[in-house]
Amino acid sequence: MTDDREHRTSYDRRLGEIETREADVEAPTQEVVRRGGTFESFRHRDYTLFWSGAFVSNIGTWMQNYALGLVVYAFRSSEFDLGVVNFLSGIPVLFLALWAGGLADRVDRKRLIIWTQAVLLVQAAALGWLYNAGQLSSRTPIASLVWVSSLGILGGIMSALAFPSWQSMLPDLVPKDSLLNAIALNSAQFQSARLVGPLLGGALFIAGLTMGGIFYVNSVSFLFVIWALWVIRPRKQEHHAASAGETGWQRMTAGLRYTRENHVVRVLILSTALMTIFAMPYMMLLPAVVDKALIAPSIHGLARSALQGRLFAYVMAANGLGAVIGSLAVASLPKIVVRERIMRWSLLAMALLLIAFSASRSLALTMAISALAGAALLTTNSLVNTSIQSAVPNHLRGRVMAVFIMSFMGLMPISAAIFGPLGEVIGPTNAIGGGAVVLLAWAITLLLRPRLLGLERKAA
Repeated sequence: MTDDREHRTSYDRRLGEIETREADVEAPTQEVVRRGGTFESFRHRDYTLFWSGAFVSNIGTWMQNYALGLVVYAFRSSEFDLGVVNFLSGIPVLFLALWAGGLADRVDRKRLIIWTQAVLLVQAAALGWLYNAGQLSSRTPIASLVWVSSLGILGGIMSALAFPSWQSMLPDLVPKDSLLNAIALNSAQFQSARLVGPLLGGALFIAGLTMGGIFYVNSVSFLFVIWALWVIRPRKQEHHAASAGETGWQRMTAGLRYTRENHVVRVLILSTALMTIFAMPYMMLLPAVVDKALIAPSIHGLARSALQGRLFAYVMAANGLGAVIGSLAVASLPKIVVRERIMRWSLLAMALLLIAFSASRSLALTMAISALAGAALLTTNSLVNTSIQSAVPNHLRGRVMAVFIMSFMGLMPISAAIFGPLGEVIGPTNAIGGGAVVLLAWAITLLLRPRLLGLERKAA
């Protein structure tokens, strides 16, 4: 009962804050005008170190994602193989996120993240050794797929353990007034890495570095984030004692209960889940899209593989550039702006852009649409993230963010399991277009029924 009252009180406070922001839109106070700025969180040393270390590490991770997509697709030129690897590497997040969220609220988050990053360093080095030893090739596709999938499961377990702590540690690095900006800049960091990583990976590949060498570069990049985590000094976590009679299961699922009872957060989580299942396949299927929609059938052999690697890097980089712009736009939003209102339109834009993406057969047009889709995706994701983080009580943050991570990262394997085989049967572009139509229907529903996000209060 105590937790329930706290949940309702927190939600009522959130609604009051939204009403205050609406009043400030009409006549913002001088304090509101003076406060903020796109890069305000960089005034805080620990956040800057945390951001910088993660940026370097994520560049390495996106280099590896670029290389791994090409390596796996080269086994048998199969969308199914891409789906299998994405499913197995992502499924641990779905099953472990709730437990990891409870762990994030009980243990030293910094230490937990350091250990997970150390294991990921070893995993990336193992991929490099296997590739250079000839164990990941089209000569032995099944064995190669087993190696990649096994290491993917290990990486997925480490990611599942780290994600809730990673998200939950941001409030320990900046003051509360800078939290929304810190979240948006963290998204910008991740997406900037998504822009730089594939471009750098593609450049190194063209320059003669093997895919195994790219995996080794990613392994080294983890040293930067481990060092950054080692030297920062986050504020001490608040550990709340469990309520009398509360079981371990009830503590672990407290985030789910909060999400169920908070109407706006529930709809935000559902929107994220639908976006993950029906919009994210376009990234998973991108190697196949490049191969089958952008490269002429007359090009064969090594020339086709080299061209595929370059075009894949270009389209991924364009998407990352758009995502950077989208996340910086969210970071620049005044604190008085109601995020939920904008999110409906960014979700609509995402759906329409993916329909256009599925119809494109031009590299220039595909890159332009990919950039805009990246902006729409990250705008939506950042808006949902900041809305939830600003509403959740601090002692439940890890567990509620675990639900958000389940709806985003955790459902990616479900998306892969559906759209990998679907892309094999009807083609990757048709699969992407079909998913976009489902997302379009949900975006229109949110626009026609603003009360789903509590926005009828704004019109009153």
